[in-house]
This record gives sequence, structure tokens and C-alpha cells, in this order.
Amino acid sequence: MSARSTLAAAVAAVVVAALALTGASPAFAAKGPGKPGGGSSELAYVALGDSFAAGQGGGSYLDTSCYRSRNSYPQRLDATAKLKLTAFPACAGASTVETLASQVPAIPAGTQRVSLTIGGNDVGFASVMQNCFVFVSTTSCESRLATAETMVGDGTIHNRVASLVQAIRAKVGAQAKIVVAGYPQLFQLPSRYAYAARVNADTSALNDQVEAAAVANGATFVDVEAAFAGHGIGSSTPWINAFSIFNTTAAFHPNSTGYANYATLLGPALG
Repeated sequence: MSARSTLAAAVAAVVVAALALTGASPAFAAKGPGKPGGGSSELAYVALGDSFAAGQGGGSYLDTSCYRSRNSYPQRLDATAKLKLTAFPACAGASTVETLASQVPAIPAGTQRVSLTIGGNDVGFASVMQNCFVFVSTTSCESRLATAETMVGDGTIHNRVASLVQAIRAKVGAQAKIVVAGYPQLFQLPSRYAYAARVNADTSALNDQVEAAAVANGATFVDVEAAFAGHGIGSSTPWINAFSIFNTTAAFHPNSTGYANYATLLGPALG
């Protein structure tokens, strides 16, 4: 193997590790910080889901097993006077399966508000990003996209999200509010990336199925696509991190500004 091939293989391994974490690390129990004016009026809040819920890409990490960030939208919402983050088991790499198995059981008694971002890892987010935008392989990219599109189109994602929301509801009770956040379109169009438009369209289709499943099961859906429009990768003011060999962990995830806007959008729904 040549030196160039060896380097490429090493970088590929780093990319895969950064984008596709296990999602199986122990739940992070948030410590309720003393906040000026805080008290019993704060609503007990739990944040579930994948890397977009954990805050990967936002920097200032609380851990490197799940990449939970101090700049994540759950941490930003915890800093408000309305919500107290009592548990933060969201984890990079988590799918609906891991969230159901390890995060839902971590919801404390008395939880009044739950946020959730989920579905991207079910459709192979990491493998799509790697094969379509990092080390581009037309054959592999087309295959990964076709698999993802099938899962969205045949009801698989709808059913998985529905089952997860139902399990959360059973844990928190009828009076708690469950808020499900969608994903932003990652790329500003037109883009230098050949698959950007297709992935943006697939993201919208995924959001539609997540929304339908959430609403049908009594949850509130927050669409972030419009707010992020004009701030994708390739824009003059991106809220999404582009791929960089110097920071593969952050690639294709919101930056701190992106998560601040997530918090702004979710705040009214959770309040």
C-alpha cells in the first residue's frame, strides 16, 4: 500500500469514527445548575436523541463518548428560566433502536418536557456523508441513498419514530409535552457537491415522515428547515460545519450558532 493510500485509509477511519459513534454510552445525568431566579417553577426537562440533540459540532464538549456539548440546544434551553435539564442521555450515533433501549429508561420520574431529534442514523447518516461527500464513491453513494430513500418511503422510519414516541409517552405520562425537532437541509444550493440537492431533498422527506409519526402520536414537531435556509454548507454565513480533515468530529453538524437557533425554535414549543 502506498503512503498516500495509507493516509487515505487512516483518514477514512477517523471520519467513520467521528460520524458513526455507538450511541450506547451511559446516560449523562445533567446537574441542575443554580440559575438566578430559578426554582420550583422550572419544568423538569429531558433531552433524547442523536448527535444533533447531543450537540456534536458545537464544540465545548462535556464528554467525548457521545459528544454532548455545552453549546447544544438542550444546554442552551437549560440556561433559560423555564426549563431545568434533569437528564441528558442524547448521544451521537444513536438511532431509534438505541434511544428506545438506553435513553428512554433514563428518563427520571416527574419529567414534564422531553425533546427528541432522531431518524438520521436509522437511514445511515454517517455512511451517506462518507460515501457521497468525503471519499466519494458513486456506486456506494447511490446504494446508501437508495437504502435510505426506501426506508423513508416504505414506512420504516414512520413506524420506528411512532414506536419511540409511544414509549416516551408511556414513561412520562399524558401531561408531559414531547417535542420532536427535525433536521436542517445541510447544503446551500447550488453546491459544488454532486449529491447535495438529492440529500437536501431526502432530508425534507425524512422530516416529513418524522413529523407525521410525531404528530400522530401526540407530540409536537418543530421544523427547522426554513430557519436554516441560506445557512447551509457553502453559504456565506453557514450554521452547518463543512468537512475538514482538521476537525472531522464537527463535519455535517450544526455549529454553535446553528444550535443557538435550534434552541430559539424549540423554546416556545417546550415552554
